[in-house]
Amino acid sequence: MNITHNSSLLTTKANCSLQERVYSSDYLFFKFLNSNYLRILIGPGFFLNTLCIIVLSRPRLSNKSTTIFFLRFLAIFDILAITLKYVRVELNYQSRLYVCMGASISITMWTIVLMSVDKAIAVSYPLKSSIWLTQKRVSYICYLTSLILLLANLSFISFAEQGRTRHNKLFCGLNQNKNPLLLDIITASILPIALTTAANIVIAVTLHYVSRNSFNWSSKKEKSDINRSELDISKAKRSPSPYPNQTSLAAPLTNNTSQVSKRRTSAQVTRMLFAVTLSLILFNLPNSVIYLFSKKINAKGLLNGRDCLTISDYEIKLYQIDFMLSVMQDILSDLPHMVNFFLYCLAGKKFRSIILDEVQHFLVGIHLIKRKQKRYVQANHILSTDSGNTARLNRSQRHGSLTRSLVQLQQL
Repeated sequence: MNITHNSSLLTTKANCSLQERVYSSDYLFFKFLNSNYLRILIGPGFFLNTLCIIVLSRPRLSNKSTTIFFLRFLAIFDILAITLKYVRVELNYQSRLYVCMGASISITMWTIVLMSVDKAIAVSYPLKSSIWLTQKRVSYICYLTSLILLLANLSFISFAEQGRTRHNKLFCGLNQNKNPLLLDIITASILPIALTTAANIVIAVTLHYVSRNSFNWSSKKEKSDINRSELDISKAKRSPSPYPNQTSLAAPLTNNTSQVSKRRTSAQVTRMLFAVTLSLILFNLPNSVIYLFSKKINAKGLLNGRDCLTISDYEIKLYQIDFMLSVMQDILSDLPHMVNFFLYCLAGKKFRSIILDEVQHFLVGIHLIKRKQKRYVQANHILSTDSGNTARLNRSQRHGSLTRSLVQLQQL
């Protein structure tokens, strides 16, 4: 009886394989994602952010708002963050490189914070914000913030360490036992998300209040404009001159057109800011929740140095969940570095038009399409319009002279 029991224990111990117990189908799928998702994201992320920098540097957008400078700055550090992460994973596992990657990610988050605060000041104090926040001052603020965050992250280099996995592969990460609370606040996006959310709430409330008041004011102004136009029409009817003064009407029309264009550009920039902020919140809020949950369960070293028979199924499940959550956390932290381009295209009409112009110029350069003769068509349209106006003016003059001659004949 004892011989049979001992032989069954030996058979169970010999048949127990920790790899077979851990490597379920879900675990293998997330393991595949962990090995390949950066290779999929690095190309589109680098290309789309470079395209964002090119488009946002065009004169049609670059001098419109300080938010455009923030968006360019954000695109630069998006490229740095995803490139450094790819280099760290694929080529080098130095702790300094890991800390520089964390600094780039921190700078991208805090750039969105500064951009949101800048827009909140702009909508709250529209007259003074252009004096307070010039593009030169904003650039100095961005450079100083980047330097502070880089120094803050470099001070955490003592918490970064190298190690080896169970399959003797190098990895670089943070020592969870030495990980301070300040590092969590800076790198885990807890404080940046809170500040960004608060600033965007201020922006939304202020814009809602201003739009409601401006609607009431515009309705009153519309009534006064209607009354004024009726008076102008009555004066024009009593006026002996058949041609009213058109220059006095053209000046306010030009001013109104420029004001409408500025308001449209400001609205597009605000929508682009809201889109970037929304992507930060949607991607990083689950990321922060996963990060806090992973720290709570702390199952990374649960299977290290333990025998297969001493590990329960619950511990294996906990280890698998922790690994899957870490992969999801990495993907959620890297996706914002490449989706901003699509958000800009959805939110900004001028951004889309510049993209289309650049693509058309590239296709013309490689002789896939022919250049459209827009200038000639526009010139012909102007010439035809001028000729039509001249013809109408001549007809009105002939009609006026004919009327005067008939009046003179009747008097004779």
